[in-house]
This record gives sequence, structure tokens and C-alpha cells, in this order.
Amino acid sequence: MPSAKNSDVFKSWVPDWLILVGIFLFLIPIASVLGIYMAGINSAASYYGIDAIDVRLSVVIFYLAIVCAFPIEKHFFNRFSSRPYLVGCALIYVAINLILYSISSFAVLLILRFLGGVLSLSFIGISFSMIFRQFHAQRSRVLGYATLYSSLFATAPLAQILDAYVFTEYDFNTIFLVKIYALIPGLLLFLFLLKPKIDLRPEGKIPFKNVDWKSFVLLATPLILIAYILLYGQYYHWLKSIRITFCMIAFVFFTMLFVIRQLKLKDPYIDLGVFKTRNFRIGMLLLIVFYLAKGDTSALYVFFGNSVNLDSYNQGYVMLINAVGIIVGAALAARFVLAKMNIRLIWITGFGALLGFHLLSLRVISNQAEISDLLLPIFLQGFGNGSLMVSIVIFYVTAVPPNIGFSASVSGVAFRFFTFTASMALVSFMSLHQQKVHQQSFAEHLTADNPMAVQHIAEYSQALQQEGNLVESTNASNALLSREIAKQTNLMFVRDYFIYMSVFIGLVMLAIALIPHFHYHIRKIGAKLIPV
Repeated sequence: MPSAKNSDVFKSWVPDWLILVGIFLFLIPIASVLGIYMAGINSAASYYGIDAIDVRLSVVIFYLAIVCAFPIEKHFFNRFSSRPYLVGCALIYVAINLILYSISSFAVLLILRFLGGVLSLSFIGISFSMIFRQFHAQRSRVLGYATLYSSLFATAPLAQILDAYVFTEYDFNTIFLVKIYALIPGLLLFLFLLKPKIDLRPEGKIPFKNVDWKSFVLLATPLILIAYILLYGQYYHWLKSIRITFCMIAFVFFTMLFVIRQLKLKDPYIDLGVFKTRNFRIGMLLLIVFYLAKGDTSALYVFFGNSVNLDSYNQGYVMLINAVGIIVGAALAARFVLAKMNIRLIWITGFGALLGFHLLSLRVISNQAEISDLLLPIFLQGFGNGSLMVSIVIFYVTAVPPNIGFSASVSGVAFRFFTFTASMALVSFMSLHQQKVHQQSFAEHLTADNPMAVQHIAEYSQALQQEGNLVESTNASNALLSREIAKQTNLMFVRDYFIYMSVFIGLVMLAIALIPHFHYHIRKIGAKLIPV
């Protein structure tokens, strides 16, 4: 039988363990949708006839939609009864993926990815409201956050394994059918376990006339513009391009319109008063620092592919240890928060784990690296991500008065979106810049009178001739040498990136240790936290 906390929601015969199974079967397919194409960027680019950067834009658009729709989703959630609302959202989800399966238009992909991001809030909101019910009232918020973020972050390796299998065995668009099939078991079980007339609306029925559509548009517009600027700025040479300059001007203009509107509204879409709280501003700064420092896995995947020779499928298996680290880090952070440990010690531990990840990675990043050498640093990266995400979110949400706590949550999601996109752009910038620097360095030394270059070309030529490739062996050997140079420049870029991040994280840890006041009070944490 369900416990008292679940008896008013689930049928009388349902045990608590089956409730947890149902929640996670329903949640995981939705949580993994954010980066569903990242293991098959080349497949997606080929299918839609676009560049890899366009595929990344489709990922960012999904995240952007979550940010924009966060404040209005509660109006939809409170407008309909829970079971019909859940079924309706599932039908729309199926329709979106069937359209994406049938159409290979990139424009349609972007539009439906945006709608999918809005829709995902409905599923995630219901799932997380159930997760928060599973814990004791005084601990539910902290443990709920830990469960929430460990679930979201830890699904990435599982999604990558699934993606890699689909992209290897089937056409790219098959992934949209897989998304539908993955949702069905959890949805059916969830509906079977819920009581027929269950109603989870916390605020009662809210009319649609109260939805602030103007603020929604004014928020979505600058976010789309800044995402475009960050992702495509280097491609178009930043402000040397009229396109990027126009986008920058438009971004500033629409941001100012949004801010002015929020300051004039009695019931703002996002209450900007949250930024008057010192600890909230510190929390946002820490959030930005964390997303920049957590180690963009795309740089690590470059190393996996070029030096360890792992395909996307096996990369996903290796990254499972990262998921374990995330779960352990989030669980320990929640435990220490409940034990009222000094929050700065948790942050220093988390950033210390990220520093360990970068330093240990530097030791094994070479042409002779083995998978076993990477397991500890990958675990540390997951541990740092889990512990910092949970502790930072708890810090900034509890920093503001309860009446504007929801705006703090929305602002936090917006800052996470911005820094997520900025981190992606930073890695792209570093990759192009550092590889160019190292290629120029190689070009200065690889001359016709360089004995090592001549020796390598001769070795490649001899190997080709032994294999029977007598024709054009010189040109082929030159191509092999160029490929080896490209591999080395990629490797050196990854090393450069990890060195810079190590220095950055060290400075962050020093700042956390030396800043004397955070004014963080944790005694009433259970009453102040709200789901995000």
C-alpha cells in the first residue's frame, strides 16, 4: 500500500517502490531529450543538409523554450485536470515526433524543438511534484533537488548510448520514433497507478486571460538573439558582420523592453526584485562560474575520438561512470546541506573535484591513453557537477523571500541557459583559435629540409607501397602526414583548454575561500525551497 504522502494521489494497492519506478520510467525519456542529437551530430547534419553548428542550435532552442515558458506553464497546469492534461500533452508529444519523423526541414525542426521544450515542462513538472512527495516534509526540498538534478544530468550517457545505436543501425529520423516508444511504458504505468480523479493543481483553475503572452514574446526574442550571437558570432567574425551587429542591437533593444515591462507590471512575468538580494546575485555568479568550469564534454569527446579511438557508442559506456559521479555528488551535497555544513566547504569540494578532473586528464591526454586511465577523472567531473548544481541552486533559491521564490527559480534557469550556450561557444572559439595557432607552429617546422618530416613521409610511403599502393604513394603519404598533424593539433587544443580551465578553477576556489561573508542561513531551508 502507498504511504500517507502518496495515498491521496495513487491507488490504494500501489506500493511506494512501484511509484518510484513509474516516476522514473516516465521522467527519463523526457529528461534525455535535451541533447538527444548530440551523439549523432554528423548524422543530423547530413539528414537536414546543415552544419554541425546548426544542430547545436536545435539543442539550444529546446533549452531556450524551457526558460521562456517556465512562468506560463503553471497557467496551463492549473487550467486542466491532471490526468486529461497529462494525456493531452502526451498526444501532442507524439504528434510532434511523428511530424519530425516524416519531414526533413530544418526550419520545422527548430519550430517543433521549441514547442517540444515548452511541452517538456508539463511532463517534468508533474514528475518532480511526485518526486518531492516521496521525502519527509523537512527534507523533501533538498532531497527533491538532489533527485531532480541527478536524474537530469545522469541521463545524458544513457541517451548517448541509445542515440549511437540508433544512428549506427538506422536512419537519423528513426530517433523520433524511439522517443515515442520510450515514453509509452512510463506514461501507461503512470496513468494506471494514478487515481482516476486525481487533481494536482496547487492554485486552482486559472483563466487563460491572465497569461502574460507579451512578456513571453519579449523574453523569448532576446534569448533567441543571444543564442544566435554566441553560436554563430565566430562563424561570421562577430561585429565585423552586419548580421551579428544587427542581432546585438536587437538583443539590447528587446532586453530593455522586457525589463521596462517587468518594472511596470503589478504581477511581473519575472520579478526583477530578486536581483536586489545580495546572496541571489552571488548565486547567479556561482552558477555562471560553475557552467564555465564544469568541463564541456565536447572537448573530451574530441580526445576520445581522435586519440583513444572511441566511437559515440563506446563513449556513452565510458561516460556511465560520470553518471555515477553525478548521483554520488548530488546525494552527498544534499546530505551535507541537511547537516547544515558550511556551504563554502561544499563548493570548495565540488570545484576541487572539477580541478582534479582537469589535472588528472592532463596527465593522460596523449596518443597512448587508455580508457582505464580516464575513469577516475570522469568520475570526479560527475561528482563536481552533482554536488555544485544542488548546493548552488539551494543557495540562491533560499536567498530570496518566499513570495518571489518562483522568479528566483526562473532567473536561475535563464542564467543556466545563457551559460550553457556561452560554454558551448567558448569551446568552439578555443578549438578554432588554438588549432590555428598549433597548425601555424607545425607549418614553420614541417619544411622540405626538415629531416623528421622527410622521415615520416618516407615511412608512410613505404607502408603504402608494401600494401600495394604504388600509384600516388607520395601524395597519399603527404595526406597521411596532414591527418596526423590535424590529430596532434586537436590533442594540443584539448590540453590547452584543460590547462586554462585548471587555472580558472583554482582562482575560483581561492576566491570562495577568501571571501569572508556569504550570509547564508540554512535553518529554515525546508520552508523556503520551491521546485525548479
